[in-house]
Amino acid sequence: MGKRYSTEYREEALKLVKEIGKKEAVKRLDVTEWTINEWLKKAAVRKKEESNQQTTNLRRENRELQEKIEELEKENARIRKENDFLEDAARFFAGSRQK
Repeated sequence: MGKRYSTEYREEALKLVKEIGKKEAVKRLDVTEWTINEWLKKAAVRKKEESNQQTTNLRRENRELQEKIEELEKENARIRKENDFLEDAARFFAGSRQK
């Protein structure tokens, strides 16, 4: 079995790969290109999973906000009806007092 590297070491190694390139990083870190490629693949999978999770969270939040908007629109419509009724009643009673 090969060497074990900490998560922090792998993350720093991948940053180095981005900065100086894979070939140079392999030399400096004394790891195989295969190892770097595996770390890159795993990092890509993690990034995609995180992106998928964020998308799922945003969809759920969007759905919840849409439901809240619909609820508020219904409440607003109800309040407008009540307001219209009260305005009509006020006009009616104001008119009946003037007679």
